[in-house]
Amino acid sequence: MPTSRLPWRGGDGSAAVRGWVEVYTVGLPAEMRRRRRDEVAGDLADETLDAIRRGRRRGLFRQRMVRLASGIPADVLWRLVDAPRMAQAMHGSVPWVPLTRWTLALSGIAAVVAAGGLIIVTLPALTGQARPDLWPGWGPVGFALGSLIVLLGVVTSLPWPRLGGVLVVPGAVIGFLASPWLWGSWLLAVIAGAARAYQAEDDAERPVPPGVAGGAR
Repeated sequence: MPTSRLPWRGGDGSAAVRGWVEVYTVGLPAEMRRRRRDEVAGDLADETLDAIRRGRRRGLFRQRMVRLASGIPADVLWRLVDAPRMAQAMHGSVPWVPLTRWTLALSGIAAVVAAGGLIIVTLPALTGQARPDLWPGWGPVGFALGSLIVLLGVVTSLPWPRLGGVLVVPGAVIGFLASPWLWGSWLLAVIAGAARAYQAEDDAERPVPPGVAGGAR
């Protein structure tokens, strides 16, 4: 059955999966984004057909949410490391400021920590195993929201370093207010965003070699 004819429904989690693909592919060339969307759409279609055959379609939402949360680190790693190389191989140059060894390390650590925190908090809630007595109040929601905003900021800082650096700050503030004992993690996120923004400023002020300016190959 063609994927375009599948009876997609908002309650099966497919919209959330496709939305996350749109987020972490921001800034990539259009053909790469389209290819990634098609891959995910094919996986969702196969998963839906398999669930229909097995009579397990009611459990698709929880299954996809768990897999989405647990797959965030791998998606972010692909976006930080593999995707820029693929884009450079396709086009010869990248439209964003290339990551240095230090900004790659800082951004990667901040993304993994934010994604890990998001998974730790959201997975128990999605699987019905969360215990409100362990962390009462708005703390879990604030922690998850802060982690999500930081993660979005790190991903956004790849094509738009300044915008990504700005996004990281409110996420870190929200996360710090929800969990001040993890101040080191939130400070690391701010440092990663600031380093990426500073790298963009430094790259913009750096003089262009005459051979490059003249279009030399």
